[in-house]
Amino acid sequence: MLEHVGDPHQWRYTWQIKDDVSLDSTCSFCGRNALRVTYEVTRGTEVAWVCEHCVARYNISADIDGEPLGPKEARAYAHGLTARLKQQTCKDIIRRIQDQLVDADLEPVAVYFDRNLQLSPHWAAKLFMTLVQIGEETKAQVFEVQTRSKIHQREFGDLDDRERGLVWIALSPQQRRRLASLGFAPLGALVRRSLSVRVPRI
Repeated sequence: MLEHVGDPHQWRYTWQIKDDVSLDSTCSFCGRNALRVTYEVTRGTEVAWVCEHCVARYNISADIDGEPLGPKEARAYAHGLTARLKQQTCKDIIRRIQDQLVDADLEPVAVYFDRNLQLSPHWAAKLFMTLVQIGEETKAQVFEVQTRSKIHQREFGDLDDRERGLVWIALSPQQRRRLASLGFAPLGALVRRSLSVRVPRI
């Protein structure tokens, strides 16, 4: 924790949350950067933005309509707000692209996301190819892609190499390791003996 922060309990949530899809935010408590989600906290007239790691680690004061929340309740409330915000961000991206590219036929993608709050590899590839067309492929990483089931793993393996490379951007390190172990890593993805994976350049 940075020295100026002091006692985290002296800070209080405002319940304002920022979803930065450009991953350009920094935590005022620990200094982590390249963040997507940060939470506004205040101490008197001071304002700071803190990361999910610090939310989970420190007991920051919180209340709802004047009723104080304990640390566990505050984290649960923040988690719920975060999940809803991330889902809304993804929906907004899909709808904006639909308005921008009327010929993209993304309605099935929008319907699938509305029902599942994630994308299958097939629909992720379709959406991410469209993001490439408008020069916003980096926004792919804000979406969660389903790969837990064997059906979705096979669906990923059935994508062509370029599509797999695009979907790879949105996958967690654990997902990449699993798919790489099945022989589904896109060409150019380096799977080291430590099982860390380098994201290919698209």
